[in-house]
Amino acid sequence: MRIRKDTAFISSVLFTVALLGLVPPFFKVAFLGHDKAAFQRLDWSLQLYSRLLDQFGLAALAIVVIGLIVTWAGYVKKVRWTWFVMLVIVWGWFVPVLLFPDVVVPLYRGAVTTSPSGLILAAVHDESGLARSFLQEVVTFVLMVIALALPMKAFFGRGKAVVSAIP
Repeated sequence: MRIRKDTAFISSVLFTVALLGLVPPFFKVAFLGHDKAAFQRLDWSLQLYSRLLDQFGLAALAIVVIGLIVTWAGYVKKVRWTWFVMLVIVWGWFVPVLLFPDVVVPLYRGAVTTSPSGLILAAVHDESGLARSFLQEVVTFVLMVIALALPMKAFFGRGKAVVSAIP
């Protein structure tokens, strides 16, 4: 088996790592939700919130699966429209839904006052996992942006990309 060294393949591997890193938290939100007896004891507003959180987890898992399918069905073959789909997943879903509320807003409000090295140290020693999840989202975003930027020449260079997957 020969390993391909083109930028679209490397980018596809980066997208796969980034997207698969999102599966465990979303799986926990979607399927490992709550005990039925404890759910019945909750106030109606908390029950609604719990149901919405379950639905959010399922929708996020669906977007991750769509991203993986697009990555390995067309992105690796340099089909041009798949780059735009991944652009929408990164900038239209990941940034406003995941990155903005957990990373940008706390930075803007001054809730995160530590240096990058202090953040990494806190992620290693944090029992609650807040610093770890904060750092994981930043690393995932950086991986996705690199995966988008890396094959730009292959997708939009001189006729090397495939315009359509249909022959």
